[in-house]
Amino acid sequence: MKISKKLLITIICAAVALSATVGGTLAYIISKTAETENSFEPVFVSCSVEESFDGVTKSDVKVKNTGDISAYVRATVIVMWTSESGAVHSSSPVENVDYTIALGSLKWTKGSDGFYYYSDEVSAGAQTELLISSVYQTGEAPAGYTLTVHIAATAIQSTPSRAVVEAWGATVQPSGKLTAP
Repeated sequence: MKISKKLLITIICAAVALSATVGGTLAYIISKTAETENSFEPVFVSCSVEESFDGVTKSDVKVKNTGDISAYVRATVIVMWTSESGAVHSSSPVENVDYTIALGSLKWTKGSDGFYYYSDEVSAGAQTELLISSVYQTGEAPAGYTLTVHIAATAIQSTPSRAVVEAWGATVQPSGKLTAP
C-alpha cells in the first residue's frame, strides 16, 4: 500500500497544527491561571462535665463544649460503691433504694445503649441544660464503701451530620435535633 505524497503532507500538516493548538492552549492556561492555595484548618472537638458537689449531693450537672466547633453531646451516668482505696464493690447501688437521682432537662433522652443524648447541638464554648439536677445516697452503703457517681461525656462534631449517625447510630432530624438510638 502506497501513500501519496499529497496525503502524507496533509497528515503531517494536520498533526503540526493540532500540536501547536494543544501546546498553545496549555501554555496559556499555565501562564494565565492564578495559583490557588488550599488551606485546611483542623477542628478540635472536646467537652467537659460541669457539676457541683457539697460532699453529700452532686448537683447541677451539665456538659460544656470545650472545642472550637458546634457538637452533639452524650453522657453516661455510672453509679457504684467505692472504698477509699478505689476498690469497687461487687454489688451495684439500686436507684430509689440506695440513691435518688433527679434528672434535669427534657432535652436529654436515654438511648437504648444506656447513654443520655442531648437533642440540640451545642455551640463552641456553650453548655447543655441540666443532665442531673441532683443525686445523693439514701440507703445504707456496704461497710467501708461510699456512693460514687461518675458522669462521662463525649462530643462529636455536628457538621456533617453523618458523623454522628455513623459513630453513634443516632438520627439527626431535618431540624437539626438529635434523636437517641
